[in-house]
Amino acid sequence: MRLRFLFLLLLLISLGAQGQEKRVYMPSDDQLSIDSLARIEQGIPTALMIDPSLIQKRLKSIESRIPLVYNVHSHQYVEYFAFRKAAFTQHMLEKRDLYFPLYEKYLKLYNLPDELKYLSLIESGLETKALSNKGAGGLWQFMPYTARGDFGLRVDSFVDERFDPERATEAACKYMRQLYRIFGDWHMVLAAYNTGPGNVKRAIRKCGATNFWGIYNCLPSQTRNYVPQYIAITYMMNFHWDHQIQAQEWARHMPSDTVHVNGYLNLNVLSNLSGFSIDTFRVLNPHILSNTIPASHQRIIMRIPSQKYAFFKENRQKILDSAAYFGPRSVGRDSLGVQPVEQWVKKKHVVRKGENIYDVARRVDVSVFELKRMNHLRSNRIRKGKILYYFVKEWVMPKIQVASSDTLKKEGEISGTKSENIISKKSDKVAKKPKYHKVKSGDTLSEIADKYPGLTVERIKKLNRLRSKPIQPGMRLRIS
Repeated sequence: MRLRFLFLLLLLISLGAQGQEKRVYMPSDDQLSIDSLARIEQGIPTALMIDPSLIQKRLKSIESRIPLVYNVHSHQYVEYFAFRKAAFTQHMLEKRDLYFPLYEKYLKLYNLPDELKYLSLIESGLETKALSNKGAGGLWQFMPYTARGDFGLRVDSFVDERFDPERATEAACKYMRQLYRIFGDWHMVLAAYNTGPGNVKRAIRKCGATNFWGIYNCLPSQTRNYVPQYIAITYMMNFHWDHQIQAQEWARHMPSDTVHVNGYLNLNVLSNLSGFSIDTFRVLNPHILSNTIPASHQRIIMRIPSQKYAFFKENRQKILDSAAYFGPRSVGRDSLGVQPVEQWVKKKHVVRKGENIYDVARRVDVSVFELKRMNHLRSNRIRKGKILYYFVKEWVMPKIQVASSDTLKKEGEISGTKSENIISKKSDKVAKKPKYHKVKSGDTLSEIADKYPGLTVERIKKLNRLRSKPIQPGMRLRIS
């Protein structure tokens, strides 16, 4: 009894000390942050709900190359995933078979601990298109510059391989292997994966220790919670039955085959001619962001359903030729040389009876996080009849203001060549008309860039010749 009372006392002290920590961001299945248990909203609990000795015994029974340390921090997250986030845990059980075989394949290939497959659960909630508020994306939450610069993933407005489960998983394995070579300790690897090796090295210098629990107080609050969260979700994946949590609807895996394609392709045409829907194509190819692949892109990895592969293989050239025909190069001479351009087009969806925000997001192929951001929604609740807006890329003909024949005759510009020059000049003027954004209080460059499709922070800085000068409310920033 004395030992149990001492443990409860230590727990209360620890929880009270952490009560002022900031909320931890972790993308989940609905792209919302998972609240940290360190932030107690209803006061400090008076008793533990799960016997500490039981959790400690079960953690020891799990075969693991990564130490599954039991302490007050890992205990609180076990209860967190068992009670407050039981629905999240259930959702992970339902989706894990979609990705765990792939994770296990690459973890074995790179001689990494098999239990690292559980890390993706707290990174992305097993959402291929998960995006954090800092710009990290995919199952393994890579930042764009890390994905491109360190691991050679293609990241642009047409193809983002951070969302490709296979390419992202291999890159994550390479990264974790690099981190282990640096630190030689798996808890330190997890911390570095979350906050970066530079921050971990600074914590080592500051605290003077070389293990995670030794530098615990020198790490950012999010990273301090990261390793206990990993330990807790590993526990829950192995002992969920003992907490009455089980999968209800298993996510179904769609067998597919891989092909490589080059140059321009209209993916609507390709999928239709191959015998499957564009929605199926998007499920299998979350890394392809648009309905087209531009001519400049080479060796794009594309997946098609296995049941359609034999037909595609037999008719490959005809299908690819047709998909390549229906695009910019198919415009006739009557267009006066004007080519269609691919633009972001604003669409709307009217919420139907019985639809929730997850249904809408799947229907319009936008993450819940992005859908809420674009429509300024603070919660997941939506009502029948509500209009939700989203953006898609489509080929459109640019609007051109053509001079009348009378005007051309008066000016002596009757020849076809000269009239085409007038059209070209007027269309150029329309295209070059700048647009501006008025800075409001609290605006940041990244938030402004998010409001306009295709705009980046670097582009804003270049257009406005910004270097280190901070933006101020009332400023007019050029955005195009």
